[in-house]
Amino acid sequence: MIKSFKNKSLQTCWYTGNCKKLRPELKKRVLMKLEQLDVVTTLDDLRNPPSNRLHELKGEYEGYLAISVNGPWRLIFRFKQGDIFDLQLIQYH
Repeated sequence: MIKSFKNKSLQTCWYTGNCKKLRPELKKRVLMKLEQLDVVTTLDDLRNPPSNRLHELKGEYEGYLAISVNGPWRLIFRFKQGDIFDLQLIQYH
């Protein structure tokens, strides 16, 4: 379950559907991935579909995991005891 966001506009998008800061073509994919993140209980739940490309991050984002959204966009988060924390949408490539 999603417990916290680091990105206020992403939090607003999730709770209200008001995703003004997202391009329309990205909004649908982001909301779909957020729905998936909200129901996971283990990291194995994120290994499918393979297009998630779940991976651990290094450097500035060490301790975070990432899943692909679209092109260079990733949802990154910390995973503890089945819950999602510090969720943010970034473009890091």
